[in-house]
Amino acid sequence: MSSDKTPIRIRGKRHGAKCEKWTARKVRVHVRRPANTFDSSPPTSPVGTSQHRAIKRRRVELSHLEQLPTEMIQAIFVHSGNLDLPAASTSVTSQLSGKQLQWELTCNALSSVVLHGTADKPTSAQLASATRLLNSRFMTWAFFCKWLDHERDARRLEQPESPSDEARYAQIWSALQPSTSLPPPSKVVHGPWTIDRIAFLKVFSLYPNCCATPVEGIVAELAYEGLSQAIAQHAVEVIKLLRNLGVEVDQDLLRKAVVDDGCNKQVVLYLLQWSVVKLMRWHLNRDASRSRPAVDFLDPVLWAWTEKAKAIGEPKGKWLTDILRQLSSIGLSEDTHAHELERLERDDNIYISQWQ
Repeated sequence: MSSDKTPIRIRGKRHGAKCEKWTARKVRVHVRRPANTFDSSPPTSPVGTSQHRAIKRRRVELSHLEQLPTEMIQAIFVHSGNLDLPAASTSVTSQLSGKQLQWELTCNALSSVVLHGTADKPTSAQLASATRLLNSRFMTWAFFCKWLDHERDARRLEQPESPSDEARYAQIWSALQPSTSLPPPSKVVHGPWTIDRIAFLKVFSLYPNCCATPVEGIVAELAYEGLSQAIAQHAVEVIKLLRNLGVEVDQDLLRKAVVDDGCNKQVVLYLLQWSVVKLMRWHLNRDASRSRPAVDFLDPVLWAWTEKAKAIGEPKGKWLTDILRQLSSIGLSEDTHAHELERLERDDNIYISQWQ
């Protein structure tokens, strides 16, 4: 064979040397050696290319609870009503996340705080369990309505005749006679105010004994925040519902409604009327232990806003000036306002229709 023929080069996958493999930093290191080097010593590995051994996973032994059958864990969960149990481990969480399990837990927890047909009062532990369940993520408006319909049929309650679903479910909840010590869920007393959240709030603020004990603690703080959000959203309906729960309006909220949130007429009128009712009630039932309501119709901040509004030609400036002047001159005597207070508390639209 002639030696002057051109050799054929077979193309294929090039296999790199060990020192050319991917390193821990994902950078390919090319080692360049002189062409005619006859060094028999093995090539030294560059810094950072040490061999990494695979880390062996530590096997964690399951607890006695996790080793139980799923059916037994679910039975323990329903019987105990401990809503912290799913947080014990990931394996327990996966076994306690079924719709049927949520339904059984709801029926057991809420049946202890509704007193229809029984004279037993719920314990503090039962109230805490029911409150925790009502604040659960799965307790949506649709889920709660489904439970109310189930209780109405199971207890053979009369079908309420109401124009809206919210009023109908509020009547069912009232017929179940929930404990007056059961606070409304904290997740429904603050915004953002969606249609479902407002409907949920109506159920807990429209039944007769809803304000027997005003909200307190963290629920009261969230309800105050919810009132501020309702003022910003110009949601008069929500403001009225929160008033039923015992939330109080103060000077800061009145300033916010006028100065920060555009002085919506309907919102401002209702807040002013609410303040008038508070002052009337305080004068009629004067108690040395209770301070005068912190509402001032001569507030310099409000009057300064009216002057600025009138200066730029905003009609609301003169409108609010006339109302504040009228309210600041009201005489709060017992003889003239006992009947008026009763009328205002019965129909909260009287002054609004007159002032508009």
